Amino acid sequence: MFFKTELKTMLKEEFELYKNNLYEEYAKVLAENLLIPFHDALERSENQIEEILKEESSNKKNQGYNITVNDNFAGRMWVFVDYKRKNAFIYDIRIFSKYQNKGYAKNAIIELEDKLKQENIKTLGLNVFGNNKVAYNLYKSLGFQEKYISLMKGFQKQKVITLPKYLKFLQTLLQKLGYQVVAIEMKKKLK
Repeated sequence: MFFKTELKTMLKEEFELYKNNLYEEYAKVLAENLLIPFHDALERSENQIEEILKEESSNKKNQGYNITVNDNFAGRMWVFVDYKRKNAFIYDIRIFSKYQNKGYAKNAIIELEDKLKQENIKTLGLNVFGNNKVAYNLYKSLGFQEKYISLMKGFQKQKVITLPKYLKFLQTLLQKLGYQVVAIEMKKKLK
């Protein structure tokens, strides 16, 4: 069956509603991956999102997109674009459960890449949590490469180590010492 995936720019009001929902959604993921209480994760989520939104200026822009498939609302995406540095970063991409595993996220990212290339953006980055193997494999299939790997150990007194990709060989050793992969930063050059 043919499907058409489109990115439709969110209106300012839509992005505000999306942002308000994102606080809790992101907090749930943080709590799960960082093994912290939800109230701490919610505070961290709100602070991180607000800090990113403050960076907006004439050369930097936050953009929300509704992802539609054959005119059905299938998901959403939040992208930060730095026009001066010619790079962009996907802060959030979500495909609703009934639309998952059908290639819609892949098509949405490809469409985003095309938009960014038209705006002369040279690189696209994102983070993926260590337990999200499906997303990690999708990003690898689209040509994203690991840039940093963050590993964490402990619950009350957490220790976090971030490895640049050239030190990835240490990942196995650290995992044997009880560290777990919590996040991977990935990047792709747009051609």
